[in-house]
Amino acid sequence: MGVLSKVPSTFLDLFFPKVCVCCGSAFSQGLSNVLCSVCFDRIEPYRSPVCERCGISLPERAFEGVGEPRCLDCGEMPSHLDTVRSLGPYEGALRLAHHAFKFQGMEHLAIPLAHKITIPIAGSFWKEVQALIPVPMNPEKERERGYNPSALLAHQISIGTDIPVLPLIQKTRSNVSQRTLSREERLKNPRGAFEVIALAGVERVVLVDDVLTTGATLEECAKVLKTAGVRWVGAVVWGRTPRHGNDRAGN
Repeated sequence: MGVLSKVPSTFLDLFFPKVCVCCGSAFSQGLSNVLCSVCFDRIEPYRSPVCERCGISLPERAFEGVGEPRCLDCGEMPSHLDTVRSLGPYEGALRLAHHAFKFQGMEHLAIPLAHKITIPIAGSFWKEVQALIPVPMNPEKERERGYNPSALLAHQISIGTDIPVLPLIQKTRSNVSQRTLSREERLKNPRGAFEVIALAGVERVVLVDDVLTTGATLEECAKVLKTAGVRWVGAVVWGRTPRHGNDRAGN
């Protein structure tokens, strides 16, 4: 399992076994005390070809010869993002792993989650990328939580790719949490909420966030980066929620 726990069974494991929140099985090896190794391994990454706007899988051979294929939801809408890679759909074990990481204080899960994200992304995606930029949180929420999930993921992805983390964006104001808003409100909420601190001469960067829903937050970050002179902006996220779904997890 590599990055997952391999601690042998103890007296406590024997009499008080960890129970997988996905399948309900008792386990000793897995993702902390959240998922058994079987369920974590079953998280399937999106397969190529993928939508360049949100990262979901597209039908095979349906977009042959198309330079920048888009899914039906993303269509022809203009985008400041050049490309996005999502690990998989925000459901099942993937969703449970994220909730433990982001909402239950399990910041140590950044290591296996980042490892899981990085492996399926083709090496060409990282070519000439000069910086990983974590999407910043509202400062008061980061103080309350004690960490920024996107920053933790970025630092672990950096270890696997040798691309430095540069926090070049900051929040200029505290906006309402995207989780509480409708799709229409989410699209407007991040506008004007970010600014570039310094570019350090970089032209190709990858934004790192945990979940993508409407993509409004990543779009706003990409917009301010390109306005400041960045030539190419990609993004990597842990999960992609349904565009028209009711999930309240992402940005």
